[in-house]
Amino acid sequence: MKNLSYCYRPLCAALCLSMLSLAPLASGASDADMSAQAAGERASFAQAFCGVSPARIGAYKERLRKVLTGAADFDQRWDAGWQRADKTNSQMNALRERDPQEFAARIKINCERLKWMAGNALRSPARK
Repeated sequence: MKNLSYCYRPLCAALCLSMLSLAPLASGASDADMSAQAAGERASFAQAFCGVSPARIGAYKERLRKVLTGAADFDQRWDAGWQRADKTNSQMNALRERDPQEFAARIKINCERLKWMAGNALRSPARK
């Protein structure tokens, strides 16, 4: 049974990260607003679990602000995402206590993916 849960780790990590980016869809927000909110949520996770410093998070936020010029209120969206991450972060802390090996595996996958996603978010959208 333990091996079965191991097989689902990448799927669980992908699901967790995709949920971070889908929550703003219900609000009718623009793509830029949704991206700012998802970035705030991901940044909170990265600071809490991936060892990313607050200074680096701040620099990323400022660079992202220049890319997401269509966000109606970038700071408000970022902060909303940051606060929404509290639930995910609490669940990860509980997992750390309950199953340290599973926690380490998820953190490794999630941090690698978040690094990739952050780099992609800073690229200007392709022109059609």
